[in-house]
Amino acid sequence: MSAGPDNAEVDPGKPRMLFLANARVVHAQRWIGYFREHGYPTLWLTFEDVPSGISAEQLPCRFFHRAGAILSAVPRIKAVIREFQPQLVNALFIPDYGWAGALSGFSPLVISAWGSDVLLSPRKSWLHRKRVSWAMSKADLLFADARVITDRMVELGADRTKIVTVPLGVESALLDHPRQGKQAGPGCTIITNRTFEPVYRNETFVEAAINLARTSAIMEFILIGEGSTRRGLEQRVRQAGLTDRIHFRDFMAADELYDTLSAADIYVSCSASDGTSVSLLEAMALGLYPIVTDIPANREWIAEGINGRLFPVGNAGELARMISEVKREREMWPTVIEKNKAIIRKRALWPDNMAEVERAMLKLIE
Repeated sequence: MSAGPDNAEVDPGKPRMLFLANARVVHAQRWIGYFREHGYPTLWLTFEDVPSGISAEQLPCRFFHRAGAILSAVPRIKAVIREFQPQLVNALFIPDYGWAGALSGFSPLVISAWGSDVLLSPRKSWLHRKRVSWAMSKADLLFADARVITDRMVELGADRTKIVTVPLGVESALLDHPRQGKQAGPGCTIITNRTFEPVYRNETFVEAAINLARTSAIMEFILIGEGSTRRGLEQRVRQAGLTDRIHFRDFMAADELYDTLSAADIYVSCSASDGTSVSLLEAMALGLYPIVTDIPANREWIAEGINGRLFPVGNAGELARMISEVKREREMWPTVIEKNKAIIRKRALWPDNMAEVERAMLKLIE
């Protein structure tokens, strides 16, 4: 059972790789799919239900509590290792899959951190912190997708010499995706596509949108995604009487998402915590003007007033002010767009960055 398209040709001469990851996470699907598409014999184990089109084995979960489920699945993971005989195990997301990989006792073990697993989870309790630190201590190689993630991993006890910092990146085709935004006219579409969960603070976007929609008849706002906070935010917009100006749209497949983004003008992220945001990189590649929260991971990509804007987390008033300013400064957009596309070409192309990941993995098992 392997990740990626079923018709990918497997090269038996390449190292066998076992992946431990959430099968429902798009980043995991892309990551594992890369190795499948490049001919690596792979197996994918997951605790979650397996979506249609993804080849993976769901691990047994005998306990409702996450830690208990992981512990109960370790014998199965060890059995798969004996049967499949991988030359490398790669676990994506530290608190559960990284911990499971470490509990398997297998080496070489590669663990990938993507954000909340080191920025938020260790703050939940002493046990959460200990689990993340212990798992990293058992890894032979660690991946981080941002410098802030690398620094936090070191704070938690990881060996900096074992960490490779590389963002996931975007497909180069996005740089040439047709633009449909209204950059030459008076209208303006502002969009966000962060998940509706508390950490992404979409209420900040909604409050700024309500403020602006009441004073400007030529602004449209779009929120894309699903999650636990969406219903309450939809109700807030209905109460404000602005459902014709502030639109909620469901999760979209990649092609539809890129078309929708390219028809907008300004991209917003209100997240309180992040690693390198692929959503931000996609918006930069597609030519949207980015306005994002002033947090460390975003500052790795956006310089205030140079190639985008940065606003304080949770400050809807400041976000509204920046949107109004950016809208009035359309003559600056082409310069910002070209700067951002150059950044993407240099630092954030998916094939280049995943080739770096691949080289680091192969070096580990030479």
